[in-house]
Amino acid sequence: PGSEDTAKGGVDMALPHEALLASRRDSTHLNVFHGGGFSEAIALRVRDAACENGVEVTMHNLVDFEAFSGGPAQSSPALLLITTVEDEQPCPASAACLRFLRRKSHGPKTLDGLQFAVLGLGDSNLLAVAWRRVDCFGARDCNQAAEKVDSWLKHLGGTRFCRRGEADDRTGNTEIDGWLERLWAALRLSGGAGV
Repeated sequence: PGSEDTAKGGVDMALPHEALLASRRDSTHLNVFHGGGFSEAIALRVRDAACENGVEVTMHNLVDFEAFSGGPAQSSPALLLITTVEDEQPCPASAACLRFLRRKSHGPKTLDGLQFAVLGLGDSNLLAVAWRRVDCFGARDCNQAAEKVDSWLKHLGGTRFCRRGEADDRTGNTEIDGWLERLWAALRLSGGAGV
């Protein structure tokens, strides 16, 4: 149940954990986590393409991934859109997700049963600027944050249903459309979204 705004065609104002719980009940869902800004725009593209592929999408902010990952959450596959900003650093929402994944209290089965895919959204133009600075020695990859999240999800027992995708703003993010086609095919093969 949402607020009056929902009835008027507005945004559902249900609490985030209620939306997360509702999305777990139906295996035809793909839960898409974004960090706002450009990754939210890509999440909207994913949602639109999902309709054409018979998949229902529930969108979440990455800061809600911790709540999603508890208990039976792993029954619905998750797509994480991870933005890397300057000097290999994740955007704030991606950083919150990465902090959760890196907790020392997690064991190798923390995310057992979670089917996941990661799409990295980077900008190698930022690397070109960083390499000109004398103090930047670590910037190697414009999708470093996505690589880290992907690795930690696997390390904690998650199952990758689609190989990590990487897009680069410098190339106009042309990699996204081809990767989305692979995502839908992988969902059909894995049975993760019931398509």
